[in-house]
Amino acid sequence: MPHHQTAPVHQTGSYRAWDMSGPDQIADLAWYCRVEHDQPEVHRLLPFCEPSLVIRRRFDREGRTLDCRLLISPAMPDGGQYAPDPGEEQIAVRLAPEMMEATLGLRAGEYSDRDRDLPRRLQLAFDSAITEAANGEPSNAMRALLRGIERAAAAPTADCVTHAARMMRQSSGRIPARNLAEASGVSSRHLRREFAERFGFSPRALTRRLRLASAMLEAEQYDRPEWAGIAAGHGFSDQAHMIRECRAIMGESPGELFRLRRPLAVSFNT
Repeated sequence: MPHHQTAPVHQTGSYRAWDMSGPDQIADLAWYCRVEHDQPEVHRLLPFCEPSLVIRRRFDREGRTLDCRLLISPAMPDGGQYAPDPGEEQIAVRLAPEMMEATLGLRAGEYSDRDRDLPRRLQLAFDSAITEAANGEPSNAMRALLRGIERAAAAPTADCVTHAARMMRQSSGRIPARNLAEASGVSSRHLRREFAERFGFSPRALTRRLRLASAMLEAEQYDRPEWAGIAAGHGFSDQAHMIRECRAIMGESPGELFRLRRPLAVSFNT
């Protein structure tokens, strides 16, 4: 979908995602999902703590647009099920939460419970993306969405908390939360307070979810995952630790979650 990439980094059913991450990038992941009228799908979601800027389009059986809106879709830190309506298309960019306030003036913690409209002061930058989506041109709409983010975003000013959150997400939670404060030059208490205010989660809560999601995405590369090796590679003390964490966050063991997602999973993960 993004013009500089053709193969998604991962794919599950009608959902496809392309990596957009880079230094000081607000666009973290581009993703696309289209559900036809005769193909309803329920997606079993992994935990994620990043809101997305989404163009959500509904279309009839002939493909004609019924409505098209731009919104910010919330994080889902405990995963869950998402059942899109038949005849729904989503063209979206996942937003790096540590960059949202510095670049767009949006505090990630305020977009953690439900879909919300984008603030009016930012909407003009995305008019062309909405028009392209309404015309049934998802590739053009995605490119326009990314251009809109470039137009709307201010040059970021990175502070210690931004640095800590970036390190955490770039390592997929492999850096223990207790080490982030020291590496960022702030106290653990300050980091916990700032994370809660900015992102709505503690450093430990974010670390746990990043680590689990990353481990599960690796597992989906295989027909028969080697769970002990995956657990060790993602910072769990052992396989039993990973099982406990998965049950605490998702309500299922890694094996159970794998079987629930497997019917829709296609292994493009890197």
